[in-house]
Amino acid sequence: MVSTHFARALSWNLLLAGAACAAAAGADEYYQVRGGIPNSQYYFKVDTVGNQYLFFIGNSVLAGTGLKDANLRYSAQMVAGFKKYFPKAGMIETRQMQPGGSWFGLYRCSRGQPVYGEVICSGHLAILDFTAADRNVDIAQVKTSLEGLVRQVTIYRATHSTILLYTLTPEMLQAYKAGQTPEYVAVSEQIAAHYNIPSLNLARYAADKIIAGEISFEAFSADGINPTDAGARIYAEGIAKFIDALMAAYPVPEKPQARVLPQPLFPDTNDNGRIVAYEDPQVKTSGTWKPGQASPIGPFRHVLVSDEVGAALTLRFTGSEIGIIDVVDKDSADYAYSVDGAAAQPLAAPKDVTGPTMRPVSLAKGLDRNAEHELVLKLASPGTARLGGFLLNGSVADAFAGKRTLERIDAIYAAMDPIAYTPPAGRFANIPKAMAKLRDGGELRMVLLGDSIMGNTSASSFELLLMRNYPKCKITKIASLRSSTGCKYYQDENRVEDYVLKHNPDLLLIGGISNGGDAEAVRSVIKQVRVRKPDTEVLLLTPVFGSVQCEHIQKYTREIDTTTSNFRYNMQKVAAEETCAFFDMTGPWWAYIQDSGKTYGWFMGDAVHANQRGCQIIGRLLEIWFRE
Repeated sequence: MVSTHFARALSWNLLLAGAACAAAAGADEYYQVRGGIPNSQYYFKVDTVGNQYLFFIGNSVLAGTGLKDANLRYSAQMVAGFKKYFPKAGMIETRQMQPGGSWFGLYRCSRGQPVYGEVICSGHLAILDFTAADRNVDIAQVKTSLEGLVRQVTIYRATHSTILLYTLTPEMLQAYKAGQTPEYVAVSEQIAAHYNIPSLNLARYAADKIIAGEISFEAFSADGINPTDAGARIYAEGIAKFIDALMAAYPVPEKPQARVLPQPLFPDTNDNGRIVAYEDPQVKTSGTWKPGQASPIGPFRHVLVSDEVGAALTLRFTGSEIGIIDVVDKDSADYAYSVDGAAAQPLAAPKDVTGPTMRPVSLAKGLDRNAEHELVLKLASPGTARLGGFLLNGSVADAFAGKRTLERIDAIYAAMDPIAYTPPAGRFANIPKAMAKLRDGGELRMVLLGDSIMGNTSASSFELLLMRNYPKCKITKIASLRSSTGCKYYQDENRVEDYVLKHNPDLLLIGGISNGGDAEAVRSVIKQVRVRKPDTEVLLLTPVFGSVQCEHIQKYTREIDTTTSNFRYNMQKVAAEETCAFFDMTGPWWAYIQDSGKTYGWFMGDAVHANQRGCQIIGRLLEIWFRE
């Protein structure tokens, strides 16, 4: 029996497909609207926090290389085109320069990225242009990698919209002059049609101008790939017409609809690309390896380092392709690798690098995707290895499969150095009722108010640790959060009703990194809550995690600086004046990271948020703070 959700989504896709035929029928040959981007139109209209991102993935053309006017790059022109229809939308243009073409894109756009350090697909609209990067790639590889990437974007989030875009290369111009469709475009259009997504062939639009004699190819591009300002203006003309057609094709829907992926167009396509962290429990080491080391380049958050010849890594996996992504430099070691016990193959360190460079490389492809395989990777020469992770089109066994949440977080923490922290005496003086429930039993309703960092606090599952220590108490935890939001927002327009009071808290925890240094806004929220529910007890938490530019990291002191006005000190004063409990989590949190021998990124899920290890720092600190 087909589920209601699936049926609705399928009906929506069929409706869009039917409408797309009509929309595309009158379109200029250089673009196809097909199913359009109605979900993105919805997100443009509602413009909620976290939905403003448009992520472009491309190469030097996307970067605007060679342009005198950077605003002429095609990504800026596309944003301007959308702005014409949604002038109030806070669109954020993110551009990802793509080495390795669509092949690496398949891995780069996967969920997670525990080592690599990116969250590319966090917006709602993906514009993909691999034309220049894929120009020398075998077309059979393009078929499966580009299709896998398109599928990967939808797998990441089913409401994402995708546009395929093609820019001009000398080979494509030659094909158009011969009256032929470039093979790359033909394959890409097959994929776009199969998935009912729009495509914009700027290569065709520019080639027609060149063939008609309106501009020479030399005037269009000085190097054959990157347009001049004159060439970029031609692209801009084509973009404007495309967006007008795109916006006219479909109305803004009442809500976004999940896309249902059809079966792959090409039988060899595998859409299970991912970057497996080198610290995954399934990666076995021999010899000396140092995890969590600072990378000389981004976007790696940390790398695994060894300079011991013969040191080895072994990974068992299921999938069709395995590779690595590492940092190579002039001092890099050579590797030797073997898959499924075959004779070892060399992987030499490049000799022509002039500085640290990211290297994504495939080691074996065309493997039986349903079979288990084993990769052994060894250092084969003097030098230094700096591994970021494994490129896997497949899966590895989940080391935590079957474990309950408490067992899982205990396993994560067991692999970390234990936290040594002694909380101050008298810290429970202003939360006597909460402590009584913990000791004596009953339900304790905790509301966590703040931003995504308070989301990390919730993700630590600290309440399970507390209930283990206080087995008579049942803790009900409510995470009442809004991304990038602090008490400056919650204090206005009676928002405390929806975010706090309706949850009937016994204990309110206020924290995060988004209070803008405004302790008085925190005070305002406390006062508003207590006017309506005076028995609510409050615990104030100082900031943890965030980017390295955050004040609590830039101006960190292990103890609160009481000689100047700063947020930690001001929060402490608000806590005392409003009879709240107070936990300066900043102090022991950053002290632990500083003393760990690991780089900050070892504890990070992205540039701002904690990973599982980072969440356990938060959770275990709260466990210690609440322990009598």
